Amino acid sequence: MFRYVTALTMAALLVVGMAGCKPKKAAEGTATAPQAAETAVEGSESSPPTLLPGAKAGPLDLSKIGPHDETYAHEGLSADEWAEVALMYQAKGQFGEALSTLDQALAHYPDSAHLYAIRGALWLQLEEYAKAVADLKKSLDLQEDPGARVNYAEALRRFGRKEDALKNLDLALQDDPGYFPALFNRGVLLYELGDNQGALEDFNKAIEADPEAAAPYFNRAAVLWLLGKKEAAIADLDTFIALAPKGEWKETAKDLRNSWQEQLEASR
Repeated sequence: MFRYVTALTMAALLVVGMAGCKPKKAAEGTATAPQAAETAVEGSESSPPTLLPGAKAGPLDLSKIGPHDETYAHEGLSADEWAEVALMYQAKGQFGEALSTLDQALAHYPDSAHLYAIRGALWLQLEEYAKAVADLKKSLDLQEDPGARVNYAEALRRFGRKEDALKNLDLALQDDPGYFPALFNRGVLLYELGDNQGALEDFNKAIEADPEAAAPYFNRAAVLWLLGKKEAAIADLDTFIALAPKGEWKETAKDLRNSWQEQLEASR
């Protein structure tokens, strides 16, 4: 598996509209699984952006992308070393420089699946989904990799090709049925496609694969609530609140838990 494919694989936390609780402000996030991710079903009132804290790129000024200083010699770098330079820029939020570095690297190594995977992940982070699809497909044509496959599926999902995304998540799980990013993302996608039972099964497996990851508990809580398993849903929110780092989503979960508890008591 590629070392540096920053997996924009954490598709979303689900926030159900019936809960009467939505975040006041969309959170942003990094893309390294298996940290908690965010977002609801796209198009719902409570849907925040999909990336984790730090991943939101903001507007990209392509006019500022240019050649590196001639004194900064990259000519002798290996593909992996070029990748490290690009990821250094990405970590600093210098997305134009990261893209320029990857363009130069691919001019030297046009058959590097690794470099295409990183550039595809970066385009995905920048919400340039058509470009992400193209680069990640090129990467997979050159070399199969489950991380790149999951990113490709996420790019397809964002591009509206949900059935194709589902097929690719299935492929990512063929060799490793316990692969957390693929299970998590497939659970989100199945929920979007109306398959609540399938989503529940995938969130169960994701939790089994990494019991300390907070995000699946929130997602599973949303599905359990929709399926009428209200006490189990509240228990999952409690687990999410215990595991999640301080921040807006932790507070959102607390508010949601209070709302659900009130509804549960009112129904008795």
